[in-house]
Amino acid sequence: MMFRQFSLALGFAILLPLHLLAQTDKPRGSHPLAPSLPLLTEKEEEKVDDTVDRFIQYDMGQLRNEEGRKALKEFRELGPEAIPGLIRGLNRAAKIESSCPAVTIAKKLAVMLRASNDPDLLEFARENVGAGITQSRHMGVIRDLKMVCIMRKRTVGNNPVVARARPRQEEKPVTLTIPDSPPEETRVLQTKGKYLREAAKRGDDQSVVELAHAATSKDKDTRQLGQELLTQVLSAQDADKVKEALKNKRAIVRSTAARVVGDQQFPFGTELINLLSDESSEVRDAAHQALVRINGDKDFGPGADSSNAERLAAIKKWREWWAKKN
Repeated sequence: MMFRQFSLALGFAILLPLHLLAQTDKPRGSHPLAPSLPLLTEKEEEKVDDTVDRFIQYDMGQLRNEEGRKALKEFRELGPEAIPGLIRGLNRAAKIESSCPAVTIAKKLAVMLRASNDPDLLEFARENVGAGITQSRHMGVIRDLKMVCIMRKRTVGNNPVVARARPRQEEKPVTLTIPDSPPEETRVLQTKGKYLREAAKRGDDQSVVELAHAATSKDKDTRQLGQELLTQVLSAQDADKVKEALKNKRAIVRSTAARVVGDQQFPFGTELINLLSDESSEVRDAAHQALVRINGDKDFGPGADSSNAERLAAIKKWREWWAKKN
């Protein structure tokens, strides 16, 4: 029944329970990384996280009686707008080896994602589910949920029907008509920026995924801010983390990490030289520029329009240079 209601809506409306909704007189914008979801306030996001955490405690037997029943009820009431928070909760639960809540959270997410017609949301979920998790008894659950996202995105195909987030009818939001107030587009952009900056403050693996997603957004402003914040986060990480990012599956993360290596002069010549053969031209260019910086602006190539033979010759020169340097 719930699936049918979602499908008929052709998208997601704001379904947060009233006790989780912040009172506001401004129209809500869409989530910067998933246009079918409303952009929750910082306090609302915190309440979602708290609700999911309390459910995890309940499912592990740490909350009992009335308190436990309340935790379960509030978890069940969470709607699609809580998907980002549910994914964060799933990742937290998956790191607890004795935890079973991960399975329940994943099932709830699967129902919501199978009902979505928003390819951006499906890609956001696929990238964020299991972010930073390399070992867990729930790796199978994580893989299955990622597959749900992939299959649903294929079904949506090139004809997505995305209903952008809209306010609850009963809220009846009012737009203030103050002459010097910023237009709605500006307010929405500011709110999106706040969301991405909050993600950057966390500086964890999932924030890197979210910022990488933003840095490849179709929206120019979101893309630019996502790139700036991704650079900021990686620049604040230690050398080992940056080295790990050079092998990230996302090209935008690899290229950003390469630029950080050049800026901070990390001794990762071998890794940068390997990236000169990367499938992404953006990554190849970033690695080339970083090597030139490390080499005191002396350039062995290759150029952007070099042939394969010229590229291999340049890579050989860089390897010889690095071997002598070390």
